[in-house]
Amino acid sequence: MSQIVWVMRADGSYTWFNQRWLDYTGLSMEESLGHGLTGLVHPDDDLRGSRLLEQALASGDPCEIEYRLRRADGVYRWMLCRALPQRDATGQTVQWLGTLTDIDELKQAAELLEKDIFMTRIAGRVARLGGWTIDLPERVLTWSVENCLIHDVPPGYTPTLEEGIGYFLPEHRPIVIQHVEACVNHGTPYEFVLPKLTAKGRRIWVRSLGEAVRDASGKIVRIQGAFQDISEQKAAEAHTRALETQLATTLESITDGFCLIDKDWKFTFLNGQAERMLQRRRADLLGKLLWQEFPKTMGSAIERESRLAVEQQRTIRFETFYQPLKTWFDIHVYPTESGIAVYFQDITQRRLEHAQLRLLETAVSRLNDMVVITEAAAFDDAGPRIVFVNDAFERHTGYSRREVIGNTSRLLWGPRTQHAELDRIRVAMEKWEHVRSEIVVYTKAGRELWLEIDITPITDETGRHTHWVAVERDVTERRQQQQEILSLNSDLEDRVQLRTAQLATANKELESFAYSVSHDLRSPLNTIHGFSQLLAKIDAEHISDKGKHYLNRIGVGVMQMGELIEGLLTLAHLSREQLKLEGVDLSALARRIENECREREPGRQVQMTVQDGLIAQGDPRLLSAVLQNLLANAWKFSAKQPQARIEVGSEPGAQDDTVFFVRDNGAGFDMAFTHKLFGTFERLHSPGDFPGTGIGLATVKRVIERHGGRVWAEGKPNAGATFFFTLGRPN
Repeated sequence: MSQIVWVMRADGSYTWFNQRWLDYTGLSMEESLGHGLTGLVHPDDDLRGSRLLEQALASGDPCEIEYRLRRADGVYRWMLCRALPQRDATGQTVQWLGTLTDIDELKQAAELLEKDIFMTRIAGRVARLGGWTIDLPERVLTWSVENCLIHDVPPGYTPTLEEGIGYFLPEHRPIVIQHVEACVNHGTPYEFVLPKLTAKGRRIWVRSLGEAVRDASGKIVRIQGAFQDISEQKAAEAHTRALETQLATTLESITDGFCLIDKDWKFTFLNGQAERMLQRRRADLLGKLLWQEFPKTMGSAIERESRLAVEQQRTIRFETFYQPLKTWFDIHVYPTESGIAVYFQDITQRRLEHAQLRLLETAVSRLNDMVVITEAAAFDDAGPRIVFVNDAFERHTGYSRREVIGNTSRLLWGPRTQHAELDRIRVAMEKWEHVRSEIVVYTKAGRELWLEIDITPITDETGRHTHWVAVERDVTERRQQQQEILSLNSDLEDRVQLRTAQLATANKELESFAYSVSHDLRSPLNTIHGFSQLLAKIDAEHISDKGKHYLNRIGVGVMQMGELIEGLLTLAHLSREQLKLEGVDLSALARRIENECREREPGRQVQMTVQDGLIAQGDPRLLSAVLQNLLANAWKFSAKQPQARIEVGSEPGAQDDTVFFVRDNGAGFDMAFTHKLFGTFERLHSPGDFPGTGIGLATVKRVIERHGGRVWAEGKPNAGATFFFTLGRPN
């Protein structure tokens, strides 16, 4: 490289120079690292340059310094020193990277240009500039050597005015032409900054200056000016803006409140979190006095500690409660050259949690149940180490905290401790699962205890398992009582089995008797019905109207008695018949029964809805009897409705089972008499209103119970009824 390059530590000691330095100074690398620039900078420049460099090292900001540096032959040449800090991931400066650019010729050129008033004014402002003139009226453009170098063309290059303007970007050329024309025609001077593309396509930023030159008569004979290459300045400005943006973004993204306060105790910066914590807009606080905007801080810990940090120039951290905001703050005060930087956090919730934690710890220590907390460590046969036990543990086991902390639960094991249960607990813990158990342990005195244990893993906010907590209850007395109850239950079960067998025998005999009686009653009823019909047919002309009425009543009574006997036979048959379980399509059964009802009463207007896919596991014939009775009742009791509606469907039950239902909008019933619905021969409506035997719902109840299910009903007078049933495990 044509430039000298050096690297320096954050403390100011040099660590490396490139070959250009060695060639320029004539020093070896060892000499250079040992002495640096000592004795090489011109005496007139040494103090100024040293101070500027020290300021840069202290502030960590990039810097530029011009000074004369002695060459190996003793000649001093002007150098432009640029130094840039290199930072690590935390933002700390770890080293400095610097360059030395030979600007001696530029300095000499500037001194020559001072003879010309215009060029003296331009050269006095900046370096890297090139002059130009436009002679009038021909408008001949002339570039200086430096101007040619700026535009990456060889010295002596003479562009036309159009070519010169063509180095500006197309969208900016009208602006340039406007300035040039105003200067040519009216003598208006101008200065602007625009980007250009050099002959090599390199994008540069230039500051353009122009003014008119008049002759003795005041006529404009030419315009002249300069281009200053300010690309490095622009790059530095962009870098500075990026750093400022990065710093602002960082300060805005942190969860702490942050503010800067100058030496007059006025706010100069607040981040968004500070606005939210202080409940004030930064626009209302910037430039305002801290003590005036927050008067309650006067005389408080905030004022005392902040002034102490400034006075002693040291960082101070403290916690304090600010009453107007009802907030606890954790505050860090850092003294700076211009005042203080303050970081603060809202710790109100944290202090509340700490108070709750202390309260919880006190409460746990007072529990009668034992609480044990262990590490979430690698498992071995003994289990993880204990880190906490409450007072109840000491009372129940006789072990002190000193004896238990750091030990494992093996301390409590004994001869009758169930190893199979320990293995089950260990397997659950290896899977980080909650586990409950009852296990035998032993006190320090050797007394046997039965403990009911609940073990649960504890995780932190990241989801990492940190501890196990076990809540242990002494159930020794309960276990002893259970043992006594089991002994009593064993005797009771023997008695119940004997009594059940006796009841089963009696029920079987009763069912057989009911079947026999019902069967034997059918023959005399048939005789009565037959002779009454024969009498009405043979002697009809000799029988009075009253007699005919009586004969008709006899026939109706015989038919009703027949239906009752048939119902009794069916009920007895259902109690004895073996169930044949298979999948039953209740939807298909309901639609078949619907068709039968419509065929019997084709004139009825009934809207029936049957849900598809009602599949149940049970005896097809018996479940058909259930639907036959329920749908026949719905059909019957909705007969007085102008538009009867019947619905067959299902819904999820509270016990994860399926609840089937038959719903109608018929006569309904009073829920006060629900207990009578499923009784044998029980009726809630008079035979004159709705005929029936009172056995249908008893049959439904018996079939459902034989299937291990439940049946119940809901209704309202004149608002319909819904009959529900479930099918569980068949009996």
